[in-house]
Amino acid sequence: MRSFAVGRLLAIVVSVLALGAAPALGAQERPSRPPSAAQRDSLEERVRARMAQMLRVQVGLTDEQIRQLQATNRRFEGQRRALFAQERQVRGELGRILETRDTTQDARLAVLLDQTIKLQRDRLNLLEAEQKELATFLTPTQRARVFGIEEQIRRRMMEMRQQPSSGRPGTRRPPGATQGQSRPLL
Repeated sequence: MRSFAVGRLLAIVVSVLALGAAPALGAQERPSRPPSAAQRDSLEERVRARMAQMLRVQVGLTDEQIRQLQATNRRFEGQRRALFAQERQVRGELGRILETRDTTQDARLAVLLDQTIKLQRDRLNLLEAEQKELATFLTPTQRARVFGIEEQIRRRMMEMRQQPSSGRPGTRRPPGATQGQSRPLL
């Protein structure tokens, strides 16, 4: 039952965040044009509600813990988004330089590699700060379960982004490419 619930949630999250969202959660076909901001907000709210329900059942979170978790996610999302944007920019520039095979760019490559390592360190520091905050209202078991569910969702979203989509040219991402989420999962 647990894998079914996580699988269903993943399908919803992926359709909303990675594939541009359908006008309704039960929609079977992808829309021919992007959803309006109101449709997207409505869908994202339903995803958050479904995620909250899943966390109540699977992790045993109370309504107050879910509220605190949502607030924590919102607080850290801006920093997470900024890191993902910087990482995309650095990886993009690295890729462009490597594609040209221009050996005169070695000094720039060295700088970009150093930035990549710093960004990874920054991401770990952000994760650590977030986990410290979560520890103020979740038990270690709850934190581990929430962390595991979020990692499963992120991993599945990344896998789906890397798969070619029928009728959507250019949607496949190269291995190692990242894309930040537009909004927190909760």
